[in-house]
Amino acid sequence: MVKKIVFLIVLILFLVLIGGGFFYWWQNQADVKELNKNLPEGVKVVKSLISNEYKVVNKIDSYEFKIPPEWQGIKEIEYFPQETEQGYTVSSIGLEGKEGAGRIVDIAQFQIEDSSINLESWVKVYFEKSGLIDEFDKETVGNFEVVKTREFVWSALGYVYFLKKDFSIYSIVCGSEDFVHYIITHGKW
Repeated sequence: MVKKIVFLIVLILFLVLIGGGFFYWWQNQADVKELNKNLPEGVKVVKSLISNEYKVVNKIDSYEFKIPPEWQGIKEIEYFPQETEQGYTVSSIGLEGKEGAGRIVDIAQFQIEDSSINLESWVKVYFEKSGLIDEFDKETVGNFEVVKTREFVWSALGYVYFLKKDFSIYSIVCGSEDFVHYIITHGKW
């Protein structure tokens, strides 16, 4: 009889823990469900179960990146599907973090036909086609050689970084260089 009572108590505790864990998960993921409802299939925001770590997974364009922890999550996110303009095929994601300065970022992926193209030359031609002239610097961020500028006319956001991987050139525009570095180094491009 004692064994049955102990077994019943252990079973009840186990079910309470399972139910509590599910409730915790459900509440923890509510903001992510809201963000994902307007995104196309293949693009989603993912939040860690253990920590408050967010990342954006874009299977449409084959990249993902973590959100800087200072932002405390994502306030809103929008995906702009692939289109061709001025001879460039581009898709992009725009998002805003929940807290702090410099929490607005735009990431665009340009498709290129030649993976051996020189990134700095491509960026200069891109700016010229857009009617903009600027000075560019090179720097290494993580595993990438990037071309960067601080553009006030083209982007009120501030810093514009370009990196190249295979047949894609990415532009990351944000008000904080630290956040751009975080996104590049904590991304899979």
